[in-house]
Amino acid sequence: MLAAALLVQNNGPVCLRDGDTISGEFRYVESRHPNGTNLRYGFVKTIDPVCVIGELGDAPKPYVVQGRWVQISWSEEQIGQPVPGDQITVSANCFEPMTAWHLGDIVCTNARLISREPM
Repeated sequence: MLAAALLVQNNGPVCLRDGDTISGEFRYVESRHPNGTNLRYGFVKTIDPVCVIGELGDAPKPYVVQGRWVQISWSEEQIGQPVPGDQITVSANCFEPMTAWHLGDIVCTNARLISREPM
């Protein structure tokens, strides 16, 4: 995982909340899970970093997870699929990566395509 974890300050960054939009270039990333399973996920590569607030287990207080590689998993209502290189905007529910199945700096589920500009 490429994300940097930072302590949240009182006037820290405004991070993604459920249903917010993310814009950038659509790409696929392929890797291999430690158990040998091949992985291929869709990503939005953003121009500027985006962030989410993390609150895992025994962390003393919330922290910021940020990055430019946002792994997306489409909602069941998704119709069509962007092509690598397309500029897209999606609405999604985002969180910090938590397992070896998560390749992105940030992971978003229930993504809905809002707009698509072919490359």
